Amino acid sequence: MTLAAVLCCAMTTTVFTACGSDDDNTNTPPAQPKVVSYQIDYSLEFPKEFTLNSVVCGNLYLLCDKIEVGYIDENGQEQREVINNGKWSKSVTYKYKKNLKTYLMLYVTKPASIDESSLTYDQYADQINIMPNQLEGITTFYDNGKSEKSPIATFSFYAKDTSNAWGKNKVPSVFDNVIKPEEKVLKIEYLN
Repeated sequence: MTLAAVLCCAMTTTVFTACGSDDDNTNTPPAQPKVVSYQIDYSLEFPKEFTLNSVVCGNLYLLCDKIEVGYIDENGQEQREVINNGKWSKSVTYKYKKNLKTYLMLYVTKPASIDESSLTYDQYADQINIMPNQLEGITTFYDNGKSEKSPIATFSFYAKDTSNAWGKNKVPSVFDNVIKPEEKVLKIEYLN
């Protein structure tokens, strides 16, 4: 009887000890990966022609003598590049920081004058296709080597609205009001 009682106590102690060590392992949550950088895939396109409200339009920006884009590089400095053939793109990787703010600026050289008779479209608009947008164009990289498309809620976006059109007879008078010599067309800010 005594031997049975000793064996029963020994078995109970073993069971409780085993359960205790299982609890210790499950209470430690797995380490969450940390963000190390963001890659932003910028692009600007000034289409030669496009349809707006069922009308084929020409692009006011393409009437400019020169268009440059200013962007923030990986060191936080603005760089400028000339936009050729109406298209520009650049991928920039930024180290993670809580106050990341970046933008795209346009710097345009306007023509001295616009001859209405030389305009080939009946309507013109200030169309720009801009990336990134709220659905794509930013990738988050983690310290565990993984990456993912960044969640929309992580960033605040502002992009220029380009939805107005003017008849070619109005282009000489509205051009200077619509096309600014310097204009911020995209602003991105990290929210966390």
